[in-house]
Amino acid sequence: MDLTFKQRIFYFFPVLFCFCLPFGTLILSGIIILWGISSFFNIEKKSLVKGFKNPTLLLLYIFFFITCISALFSENKYEALFNIENKLSFIFLPYYIFCFRWPVEVIKKCLVSFVSGCFFACVYLIVRATMFAFKGHPEYFFYTLFSDLIHASYFAMYLILAISIIVLYYPHWYANQKEVKYFSVLFASVFIVAIFLCSSKLGIISFFITMPVLIIHRLKLTLNIRRLLIVAVVVVGAVFLFAKIFPGSFERLNSISAVSKKDIDKSSAESTTVRILIWQQCVELIKSNPLFGVGVGDANDRLIQSYETNGITGALEHRLNAHNQFFQTFIGLGLIGFLLLVAITLGELGAAMVKKNFILVLTMLLIVLNFLVESMLQTSAGTLFYVFFLCMFSLPVIKDGLKA
Repeated sequence: MDLTFKQRIFYFFPVLFCFCLPFGTLILSGIIILWGISSFFNIEKKSLVKGFKNPTLLLLYIFFFITCISALFSENKYEALFNIENKLSFIFLPYYIFCFRWPVEVIKKCLVSFVSGCFFACVYLIVRATMFAFKGHPEYFFYTLFSDLIHASYFAMYLILAISIIVLYYPHWYANQKEVKYFSVLFASVFIVAIFLCSSKLGIISFFITMPVLIIHRLKLTLNIRRLLIVAVVVVGAVFLFAKIFPGSFERLNSISAVSKKDIDKSSAESTTVRILIWQQCVELIKSNPLFGVGVGDANDRLIQSYETNGITGALEHRLNAHNQFFQTFIGLGLIGFLLLVAITLGELGAAMVKKNFILVLTMLLIVLNFLVESMLQTSAGTLFYVFFLCMFSLPVIKDGLKA
């Protein structure tokens, strides 16, 4: 791969970006800015024109544009500006990815860098929790106290993708390097442990949904009834094993039974219970402002007013957002924004399935699962992950060039 000096500088920043992403640090903003500056020295007219014709780029740009329009008409200007700032990646990242050539080797370095960043982030969190445990605080091995860098659900999502990259690509990329094989097993083992230490209900559910799919895909050429049964037994066995090793994580799953209860305590702040109450208010807000929404800057304020009016004290105390990205977008941007988000997200998932782009299918599955219970695009950790990997994995070179 012969690259000029200015090209090496340009491709250095996405590799660094991928490594730093699991740490959730402010340095990511600086990396994106420097990446943008370096892009001006690498512009090729043909690639630029082709990039701005890309349907995914256009949809992401339209979504950002209507967010800005909605922000102008929002009463809460601080929240409106936050929404614009948080979604600047909808402008920059598609431009970097679709308007420039991406050699296969650079993409490989980005994915390996992301896996390495996840590993070192896990090492930091485990060491940190261990230090607190020695001081008499073992609770730092659990949930939000453990996941100090970014939200536990998002960190678990990062780790599941990192495991997927290892399983799909490392056996091919490093077929003749045994030491990498051993490190891969170590990395995947650490990621699995960290997922259960995060104790995110969504993270655990996502793990047990995606891992069997990943295993079946990996064995698809030699798959038969016997192997399918073995996979089923392994999955069931893994559930029981992890339930014994991480009882606290699985105890959090018991709260999902609250969904079936008729009378839900409005003062509850338990994550599953409070989501049911929040989503009921979301539906009412959508009914009252279906077409254009209440404005991205006012969505959370209107939700909080609804909590107060209806005595939902648990959600009111913590000033919770919609905890569902589809609801969050519908409330803020109305039907137009909702349909656009669905077109981008589910449209990309459908296109990936048609093109048999498995890594994109898996990534979009993770994103949809998170969208269902988190307002993922209200945080930088969620927005950066969504835009970067949606764009990166939709590149044509991903399906054929990486040879998964």
